Amino acid sequence: MSNAMSPHPLPIDLPDDFLSGPRASHSVKSDMPPPPDVEPIDDPNSDSRHTSHRPKGPLDPVIDTIHFASRVCGVAAASMFAIAMLIICQLVFMRYVLNDSTVWQTEAVIFLMIGATLVGLPYVQLLRGHVNVDLLPLYLKRGARMTLAIVTLTLGMAIAAMFAFYGLELVIEAYEGGWLSETIWAVPLWKPFSALPIGFGLLFLQFLADFLSLITRRSTPFDLHKDAS
Repeated sequence: MSNAMSPHPLPIDLPDDFLSGPRASHSVKSDMPPPPDVEPIDDPNSDSRHTSHRPKGPLDPVIDTIHFASRVCGVAAASMFAIAMLIICQLVFMRYVLNDSTVWQTEAVIFLMIGATLVGLPYVQLLRGHVNVDLLPLYLKRGARMTLAIVTLTLGMAIAAMFAFYGLELVIEAYEGGWLSETIWAVPLWKPFSALPIGFGLLFLQFLADFLSLITRRSTPFDLHKDAS
């Protein structure tokens, strides 16, 4: 009877003295534990251990410019892949529908695919999309993890600089020698070869930006949290 007369009706199986108990100020739903598959919502005002305050300084414009160039490379690489697919469609239509010969399509697709792969290197590094094994960094202490990250980025810069240097040397040699592809189209080879110094040169800059971000504490080694172990 008291349940029916109360301003907040309770389920019929609850005792009448529930309202007078110490938990009367809470609703029935608030006393139930949350489902196991529901993750707690972090309070934005709370002080989280994973919150990193990025320092400000004169390196910010340099790093932002390199990141912008890497994103431009990503757009260029995606556009080259899309153009290559359109050329393949045109090639199939010309050869199997119109029974016409194709002269430049196959070679253009090959150069575009290889060029897109090389030009897209800095963008993939920006997104950390290259093959990466985090097993060793996870088991290292903070100082050893930082040392390994510095060594890895230094080797990456050295390899990228080497490929960019020899790629530029190859482009100059192909331009001065008038090298042409051994096809009917006869493409000047310095044009497709230029993807080598462009891609690896910008990859070197992206490695440099990652290195600067690491040593200035703008990022963590291997993008792992400081308390990861």
